[in-house]
Amino acid sequence: MPSPNRHDYGVGFLGTASMFLGALALSASGGQSHYLAFSASMCTGGVVLAWLGFTGRRACWVAWAVTAALGAAGLFLSLLVVRETVCCMFGYHRGMGYPWGWLDIGGSAETMEQIEALRANPWRLEKTVDWPKVVLDGLFWWHVAVAATLPLSRALSLLAGWRSKRAERVAS
Repeated sequence: MPSPNRHDYGVGFLGTASMFLGALALSASGGQSHYLAFSASMCTGGVVLAWLGFTGRRACWVAWAVTAALGAAGLFLSLLVVRETVCCMFGYHRGMGYPWGWLDIGGSAETMEQIEALRANPWRLEKTVDWPKVVLDGLFWWHVAVAATLPLSRALSLLAGWRSKRAERVAS
């Protein structure tokens, strides 16, 4: 087993911090599904990062690039998740993103008919980006990608090493 270096310990400590943040979110969840999903992704991704960092195993740069690309793709594809609410005497809110709605669209009106008109064409309303939620959603999707990509990368590299050793034995 290779001995970990300082870079590997950094990845391990990042994983430990991710698990801590996931546990903190779980304790604050109150059973809400988006907190539970965030907690699960942070803890699972954190376990993978800690395993890689503290055992001295490494992922290649391609695995890290794929992880970053999948995290960004998940963040932007999460805009397909839409939550609409009508509240507070004809206030309209539309949140987009998962697990937290980070792109907000909203407006208010005097009558319910005007609210229905806003709901029919929400794209003409003012849009705001909630940057802390963008960061949290980005962390969520990056940890989902870490949990899926990095173990697969390690398995494929182990399989490639095993196959090359087997080919050497067969050749000799």
